[in-house]
Amino acid sequence: MSVDEDARPYFVMGEHTLDVPMKLHEENRKRVCQELYKNPNLQHSVIVLQGGESTTLYCSDREPVFRQESYFHWAFGVLEPDCYGAIEVHNNRSHLFVPKLPECYAVWMGRLHSLEYFKKRYGVDEVHYIPDMKDVLSAVKPEVLLTLHGKNSDSGKDTREAVFEGIGEYDLISSV
Repeated sequence: MSVDEDARPYFVMGEHTLDVPMKLHEENRKRVCQELYKNPNLQHSVIVLQGGESTTLYCSDREPVFRQESYFHWAFGVLEPDCYGAIEVHNNRSHLFVPKLPECYAVWMGRLHSLEYFKKRYGVDEVHYIPDMKDVLSAVKPEVLLTLHGKNSDSGKDTREAVFEGIGEYDLISSV
């Protein structure tokens, strides 16, 4: 399949399921930015979310079925593990950060997708590799980074704030 064929910008869970356009996630990002922009102290901030992480079963290299972190999925619709997302509040520009996997991973995972594939698949403005996250955010020059922190009222568990190399160089706000 070409990038155009398998990177359709829809959330699809298989045959006979509804194709949900990625525009839904774009609208979610737009709505949250509109609300945050009303606060003059947050107009030049960047929201940073960390997606769910891949794990292995006990001491093996077998990975259990992955389920994306809910808030990250709400904002980006991304199905793959180990990703980050950033949204510039003043212009709703979205950045997806994906792992840079060694070529040898294709032996086990099949074809490794390009940055262009992820951009088209998820309908985001820009896609970068995670090691470039610090430089990309530095170029955006946010006044503050907004991270997610709180307690889930159903499970009683805390949400995990985004953590990445260089986050300590920014002022952080985790509650608005």
